[in-house]
Amino acid sequence: MTSWVLIAATVVLVAGVLSQLAILRLAARRVERRLGERGGEVFVSIDALPALRLLWRRGDRVLVRGRGLTLGMSGRGGLGALDGFASVDIALTEFRTGPFEVSSFELTRGDRGGTYRMRSTAQTTGVALASYGGEQLGGLVPLLALLARQTPLGEAGIPVSLEVELVSEDGQISVSSGGGSIAGYPAGPVATMIAAAVARDVEIS
Repeated sequence: MTSWVLIAATVVLVAGVLSQLAILRLAARRVERRLGERGGEVFVSIDALPALRLLWRRGDRVLVRGRGLTLGMSGRGGLGALDGFASVDIALTEFRTGPFEVSSFELTRGDRGGTYRMRSTAQTTGVALASYGGEQLGGLVPLLALLARQTPLGEAGIPVSLEVELVSEDGQISVSSGGGSIAGYPAGPVATMIAAAVARDVEIS
């Protein structure tokens, strides 16, 4: 009788472990497909114990590595898809979002949560910014769109360098410290838009 109980307990335990691993891998693959649907290479690892916490977009850790991706961008969005994870570690290289060619992007948050740290280098042009639309990029475009009407400056590369700490609250992102510049102008709005573009495709579903 005791041996049968042990066998049954072992079967239940193994089934639980396999189920846990299957749920985590399925969630990771969904994110990989979403991030890579326009090409590129991507790897995603998700930890959550128990795995059912993912139903509420909560977990212990999400790790993303990618290269050569093309991500959508809109003027709205936040980091809500990531806020429920204790640790966030995202590093992407050579990808495109909106009018920006991003050479490197890192978004991290420690095991204790709190603010996100973002570092990124990118490039754009006055033509690309003007074509993307003033409403989405807010106050940056009236200044930078002038470059689009000047030859050859309109097509010249404009470097973007960012190193900021981001706060996510009530679905909105704000810059708490740090900064960066784009053509000599503050680049806080650019930082939040690029971060939101990445987070939107990392959403666990």
